[in-house]
Amino acid sequence: QRGESNMKKIVIIDDEYFFRQALIKYVRSFKDEFTVVGDAGNGKLGIELIEQYHRSNYGRITCGLCPLGLDRVSADTLRVMGELSEKQGLLMHLHLACGNREVRQMQMRYGKRSIPFLDEMGLINERLMAIHLSVATEEELQLLAKKGAAMVLCSGSEAIVDGNIPPAAEFSHYSSRLAIGSDQTSGGNTSNLFYEMKVGAVLNKCKAKNAAVFPAWRMLRLATIDGARAIGMEREIGSLERGKKADIIMLNMEEMHLIPLVWEPVSNLIPNLVYAANGSEVELSMIDGKIVMENRRILTVDESEVIRNASEQGRKLLERAGGKLLEKNPEICKQKKENKL
Repeated sequence: QRGESNMKKIVIIDDEYFFRQALIKYVRSFKDEFTVVGDAGNGKLGIELIEQYHRSNYGRITCGLCPLGLDRVSADTLRVMGELSEKQGLLMHLHLACGNREVRQMQMRYGKRSIPFLDEMGLINERLMAIHLSVATEEELQLLAKKGAAMVLCSGSEAIVDGNIPPAAEFSHYSSRLAIGSDQTSGGNTSNLFYEMKVGAVLNKCKAKNAAVFPAWRMLRLATIDGARAIGMEREIGSLERGKKADIIMLNMEEMHLIPLVWEPVSNLIPNLVYAANGSEVELSMIDGKIVMENRRILTVDESEVIRNASEQGRKLLERAGGKLLEKNPEICKQKKENKL
């Protein structure tokens, strides 16, 4: 997703999986041009990464902790991460209350649902980034909001993978610490926040049966200043203000699908950005005052080489997984035979 992230102006990358060393190397190659909120992983490697890279590159590399999901780590690991988070003020990125499978696992192991268990451990606070919350109850949402946790809404991925519409509208009744994200590219198939703005708005309107839910201006805030606030960086990024980093994009608003653009008697600028734009209109990206993409050309990497390498590695991965992939997924095998894949 390097090329797409640059083109669409993703200047904050939150990698909670397994590529933290490669990602940091990639980011550092741009001097101070990127911000990374990455995970610390488990054990010695994670602590070493934090000590070496946290607040490095002029403050643009920021480490966080990522136990990934409550059903995927032990209580001891969570306890260690909680202590480290409190001691060093690190964010904790956690997929939480994602589905009934996770909740059942927690009830079998600890006799509690995910969020009450996390609260009992003292890990619900302003450093917690709670991702999805798809099966959180109203009472649990109130608890998270009361204790200052943030919610990240990843509409595209949740809809495609699980058919869920997370309770973002409900959470926003109790807290303003709500942001949008893209989750994982293998789930939502994109890191495009223009896409996430539109899909998030449309799905929540349908869920509420109310077109007034999540208006365009609100979605734009979730992709900018509210997103920055949710990850604790609102003093550095998220809006164009004196003293903040010069993170700017320029769009061609004369693209056919954005016409007409009118200002009176009301402006349709923000609705056009949220409902009609798709990211292809971005002609320039500036990160911390440095231009990294201009005239749709990425200046920091050889885009053609990246695309070739990514395609090659993708093919190799599927070749290695081929037999087992079909063997363990009979529905995929069936669709392949029916020429649907």
